[in-house]
Amino acid sequence: MTLHLSSDSNTKLETHANELFARTGILIFIWLIASIPWLLNINSILEYFVGIFNPCVEECLNLYQPEKWSELRWIISGFLGIITITPLINRQIWVFSRPGLTHSERRMLRLVLILSPIVFLLSAYITIIEVIPILYDIGHQIHDDYGFVAKYDAVSLIYFAIMLLWIQTLVIISSTVMISSGLTGNLDAANANWWRVRVYGFISLVSILSHYERTSSGLAITVFTLLLVELIARPWTTKRPKYYVKLNERFSAEGDLISSLDLICGCTEYGNDESNGATVMKHVCRISKTQEELLKLIVNYRPNKLIVNQCDNYQSWDKIIQSYDGLEIIFNNDQPSTNQPRFHR
Repeated sequence: MTLHLSSDSNTKLETHANELFARTGILIFIWLIASIPWLLNINSILEYFVGIFNPCVEECLNLYQPEKWSELRWIISGFLGIITITPLINRQIWVFSRPGLTHSERRMLRLVLILSPIVFLLSAYITIIEVIPILYDIGHQIHDDYGFVAKYDAVSLIYFAIMLLWIQTLVIISSTVMISSGLTGNLDAANANWWRVRVYGFISLVSILSHYERTSSGLAITVFTLLLVELIARPWTTKRPKYYVKLNERFSAEGDLISSLDLICGCTEYGNDESNGATVMKHVCRISKTQEELLKLIVNYRPNKLIVNQCDNYQSWDKIIQSYDGLEIIFNNDQPSTNQPRFHR
């Protein structure tokens, strides 16, 4: 029997931090190198997109903000540089994260790293090449109908496209994480708030910082982004949990609140078959997938004690103890024998 839990639980935090900084530094250096060719050819790139976005037959484009135009040159070059090294970024994320993930979490991360770039490229092509030119043409036609003399700022045309593309990027990344978590069984109604805090919190921070010059519009865009992601992830955030979990809480002699989780393994014939409010995970001591699911419950609910009922495979619980610090496992089989161990770490 193999338990696919994280393999780096005994690694020091300092080691993880050093590895993270090293990988991040390498990626930043490669990103800068990859952005240089785009920067050298940025004039041709901007000329191409301005030609696509130009809604006028006659000359109606002007450059009213030269300093913003220079800023756009750097922003677009950097963005294209990141897109260029996306496979390397995903590779580094996978290599760094894989040892600390369970089997289902690895499948989730693999889906995210594969689907996000594909969906982004498809949506970016449709948005930039198809949708935005149509929107600009419709707006220009409205101006003509009112009899206005149309004069457009090239910076505004490009900036709007970039802003729309960046919003799409945030929505795609966060939605892919939520959907992949649901598809791999890591997300349901019981832990939906746990995922919301982490995914939505990160996306909110990035979104607000991206629009630091426009605080009010940045807040509105952030709220819209979160609502859109919540709507997309709704089928999984409302999904019924696979296991019923209820913690029993009591005060210790020292006044500390102690929570315990009653678990029925059912690999023995001792005791009755009724759960009586306990969590039933059949043959959890022998099935590696069920052991991963138990570990997720322990991480989410953080009980102080785990009371295991109807189980005689004591050796299989060593991995659980090693993977979660501060958990006491008590075996309660209602057996005549007194050779039931108590694991504590």
